[in-house]
Amino acid sequence: NPMVANITNFMALTPSNFVALAAYRDELRDIRHDMPLHLAIALTGGTIGSLLLIWAGEARFERFVPWLMLTATILFAAGGWLRSHLDRLGRGGGGIRQRWLYVFEFILMVYGGYFGAGIGIITLAALSVAGQTSLHHANAQKNAMIAAMSVIALGIYVWSGHIAWLAGLPMLVGVIAGGYASIRVIKRIPERVVRNGVLAWAVLLTIYTFWKYG
Repeated sequence: NPMVANITNFMALTPSNFVALAAYRDELRDIRHDMPLHLAIALTGGTIGSLLLIWAGEARFERFVPWLMLTATILFAAGGWLRSHLDRLGRGGGGIRQRWLYVFEFILMVYGGYFGAGIGIITLAALSVAGQTSLHHANAQKNAMIAAMSVIALGIYVWSGHIAWLAGLPMLVGVIAGGYASIRVIKRIPERVVRNGVLAWAVLLTIYTFWKYG
């Protein structure tokens, strides 16, 4: 059923974020002082979101997915303009923006534990607007947060018995093999090209989610 399929897919994709962390170890070292609070938010949100999924099912959230993806795509595309506009709000604007980022991150991690479609794109968009100008640093932070959210959610899903292991394990092996290699390739490509590629994928994913859930 769709719930088992979604949770099995979640299980299979979980290792990709941990594998990516190994490839982004230099970037993680640069942002390590900012990470403890972000990881705590991810763990808390992931716990709440996964428990909500077990309790309520996924159908209640599906209709919001296309609009979340559309919002994320717009935010990612306009991230630089929005960031500069927020910076012009004056002294103290950065602190206000950071507090709102924490709130938004918590909502995202609840969503990630609950449903998770497009969570990577949405998180990248939020970090871009919040002031993370380096796509590789944003990717490293995104992967760390989603990894923390995923591990707590996966524990709850395993406990719930909603994983089709026979279908999920081959996917998991492929994710582990592809995750590390893809990051190594991406880090050799100019950041502008990577950003445009992410934006193109976000547009396609938005169109798909409107077709599937709209």
